[in-house]
Amino acid sequence: SASSVKIRYDVLQTAVSPLSNHKMVRVRKKTTMHTVPIKAIKAPKSVDSDYSKQKQKTKLDSTAKPAAIGPMTTEKEVRALFSLWNSALATGDSRIVASRYTKSPVLLPTVSDKTRTDFDSVKDYFDTFLLKKPQGTIVDGHISIGDGWANDSGIYEFTMGTTGDKVKARYTFLYVQEDGVWKIQHHHSSVMPEEIAMGKSITEDEVRGLFSLWNDALATLDPRRVAYLYSKKAVLLPTMSDTPRRNFSSIEDYFTIFLQNKPQGEILESNVTIGHNWAQDCGIYEFTMGTTGKKVKGRYSFIYVYEDNEWKISHHHSSIMPECIVIAEPITETEVRSLFNLWNDALATEDPCKVADRYSKNGVLLPTVSDIPRTDYPGIVDYFTHFLKLKPQGEILDGNIIVGTNWAQDAGVYEFTMGTTGDKVKGRYTYVYVFEDGEWKISQHHSSVMPEGNKPQVITEEEVKNLFQLWNSALITLDPDAVAKRYAKNAVLLPT
Repeated sequence: SASSVKIRYDVLQTAVSPLSNHKMVRVRKKTTMHTVPIKAIKAPKSVDSDYSKQKQKTKLDSTAKPAAIGPMTTEKEVRALFSLWNSALATGDSRIVASRYTKSPVLLPTVSDKTRTDFDSVKDYFDTFLLKKPQGTIVDGHISIGDGWANDSGIYEFTMGTTGDKVKARYTFLYVQEDGVWKIQHHHSSVMPEEIAMGKSITEDEVRGLFSLWNDALATLDPRRVAYLYSKKAVLLPTMSDTPRRNFSSIEDYFTIFLQNKPQGEILESNVTIGHNWAQDCGIYEFTMGTTGKKVKGRYSFIYVYEDNEWKISHHHSSIMPECIVIAEPITETEVRSLFNLWNDALATEDPCKVADRYSKNGVLLPTVSDIPRTDYPGIVDYFTHFLKLKPQGEILDGNIIVGTNWAQDAGVYEFTMGTTGDKVKGRYTYVYVFEDGEWKISQHHSSVMPEGNKPQVITEEEVKNLFQLWNSALITLDPDAVAKRYAKNAVLLPT
C-alpha cells in the first residue's frame, strides 16, 4: 500500500542469557514513529517457552500487597501494584503519582501525544489529568511475570469524579524493581480503537446535560473551572464582548468578568444535532444575575467535540435577542441644533399646544420663571400659555452638543427677545432629546436665569422711567397676568 500510518509502539523481549539460566528483559526507552510495511513476525526460537505459559487472561482482585523487596511471585501481587497507582491518583497530588514511576520511565499517556520520560514530564501530565479526579478499575487484564519484571496489560475504566463520566482505555504496565521497590518502568495507555472509528455515542438528553455541567461550573464562580470545559482549540464568541476568545487564557479572562454577575442559566428552547464525535445544541437560554436578580435572554450555539475522552465545547456563540437591540437613529450635531429651531418656530406660532407637542410623552420641563416642574402635557401647555403672551423669540449664544444612541444633548446659553417689550433676557439651558415614535422630541428641558444676573444692577433715572413704559405696555395687552408679572414676588400694591 502507498499509505503509511504513524503509531506508538511497545516491544517487550525476553531471552535466555548465554551465561545463565536467568531471564532478562530489554526495555527500549526510545519511542519513535516509524513508517513500516506490515509483515508477519515470528518470535525468536531462543525465547523461553515458560514465558508464553505465564501469559494468562485474568480478572483479579487487588487485595494482595505487592512485595516491596524480592521477586514478584503471584499475579495478585502484580495487580496490587495497580491499586497503589490508583490510590496515588486519589490523592490528587501529581508528585505522588509520578513517584510510582522509575527514575527513567516511559509514559505514553491516553490524552497527550508527548512521550514522558522523566519525573517532571510525568508530573506535568498528571497535573492536568488529576483535575478530573479520576479513579480506575481494571475490566480485563493479562499478567506476565519474569525475573525482576512483571507485565500487566488489558482494559481499564476510569470514573471522572468531576463529571461522573466513565471512560474505557487499553493499558500496559511494565513493572521493575528499582532500589528494592517495584515501580512502573513503562506505561502505555490508549483510547479504545473501535470507539475512535465508530464515534463516541451520546444521546440528545446527554448533550443537553453538557449545558448543566457548564452551568454548574458557572456556579463555582471560578473562571478556570469554566475554561476547562472548552476544547484545546475552542472559539468563544461571547455575549458581552466584541473580542473572539480562541485560547484558554482569553476564555478565562472573559469569565473572570462575567462571573462577577453571579449568573445562572436555563435553557428555554433547545435544538440538538448529533454527528460523529461531535454534537450541536442551539436555541435560547436565559440567565438570572445573582447580584441584581435581573433576567437576560440570549441566543446560543454550543458545538461539542469528543476530545481526550471527554466532551468539550469546541464552539460557543452567544448573542442578545435581536429584537431587543436598539438600533441607533443617526443624527449630526447640526441636526441637533436645528431641533432648537423647531421649538423656537413653535414659540412664534403663539400656540402653547404646538410648543407642548415638541416634548416627549414623559417630558420634564423645569422653566425659567416658574418654581413648578411640568411633567405632563397639560402642565407644559399651562406654562407656555402665559409665557407666549410676551411673544418670545430665542437665539442660542453658546451651546455644547453630545450625541448618544437615540438621544442627544444640547446645553449652553440662550437669549430671548420679548416681542411685547423689546426686552432681551439671557438664560442657561439644557435640552435632552430622544427619538420617540419616529421623531426627535424634548425629553428634558431645564432653563434657569444667569446666576450672576442676580447681583445688584446699576440703573439710571432714565431707565427707571422706562420701567413705567414696560408696565404700561403690559396694560395694553389687556392680560392681567402680563401686568402682574411686572410686580416682584413680594410686591405690595395700594390700588386707586
